[in-house]
Amino acid sequence: MFDTVNGLPAHPLFIHIVVVLLPLSAIGMIALVVIPQFRGKVQKYFVASGVLISLVGAFIAKESGAALQQSRGVTDEHHDWGNRTFYLAIALTLISALWLWLDTKPKSMVRTVTGSLVVLISLAAVISTVLAGDSGATQVWEDSASSSTISMTADPEKSHSTVDPEVTSEPAETSEPAITAAAVAGHNSANDCWAIVNGSIYDLTQWISAHPGGSGPIESICGVNATAAFTNKHGGQGAPEARLASFKIGILG
Repeated sequence: MFDTVNGLPAHPLFIHIVVVLLPLSAIGMIALVVIPQFRGKVQKYFVASGVLISLVGAFIAKESGAALQQSRGVTDEHHDWGNRTFYLAIALTLISALWLWLDTKPKSMVRTVTGSLVVLISLAAVISTVLAGDSGATQVWEDSASSSTISMTADPEKSHSTVDPEVTSEPAETSEPAITAAAVAGHNSANDCWAIVNGSIYDLTQWISAHPGGSGPIESICGVNATAAFTNKHGGQGAPEARLASFKIGILG
């Protein structure tokens, strides 16, 4: 439902609601609590509306993020901070509604305590939003940089070498070590992870911690033939296939 909008990934579109509006609304709630002169009806209306819209945006961002994780993968760090931000948006909405209602009543200890909770949860929401956004931006940057590096390395048009068209030579012979399936099976842990994909052997040990979809999917294929798993997840996708190729250490023999 929240996978794409007009063919584009929905998550990058909806996260802007949260990244912009949630911190502003949280700061607005802090201002309402600590600055009595700021508690006009108009200010309360706009801040409360911002908190509510932020909650809706956080929900959509969470669901679209889950859809994106299934199709392309996201880091565990970004996934976790995204979930925390959503739950903090819920908490902020509830505690803000309670405080706004109590503010219509005579001053009491309950209102004071509730106001303190509003401030604490608002600060937590701002921090969580920043960390979620930072981890997401870091992943996008690393994926983009990695894809660019792979593209530049693999594109023969970008080579500066020249070849005399009148000179011919035999293609260089390349030999790749043949590795048995039994040998691959012995490398079946997170600290030593080999896998078979389409008849080639790959050492994925270093990729486990860097995999955008988390370490679990890689750890599950250590020591086994992962052709079906990789094809079902990334078949036909240029970037994942090129990245996999960078970990090749031999062929199945």
